[in-house]
Amino acid sequence: MPTLFRLLGFRFFYRLFDLVSEPCHIHVGDDKRKLCKFWIFRDKTVELADFVGFSKRELKRIEKVLLEHIDTICQTYEHDCITNNTSPNYKAKKS
Repeated sequence: MPTLFRLLGFRFFYRLFDLVSEPCHIHVGDDKRKLCKFWIFRDKTVELADFVGFSKRELKRIEKVLLEHIDTICQTYEHDCITNNTSPNYKAKKS
């Protein structure tokens, strides 16, 4: 599970096996009991998918950090997709 970065006491990471099974997303956790997952869309917006233990305030801070680092996150995701012979797969927006 590669760690992209640590900030605000949280680990921002993804799982390589998710590259082929799910659209682009990122996990954020505190290495204890808090964990959340955000979908990432092609237009570089994010949407909370699921969470455990985080307050609404923490989730808003995390979303802000994600948007500040979205270019790096997307570049890393696309690079790892290419390296692992899979196509980037971003979450589709709901109509």
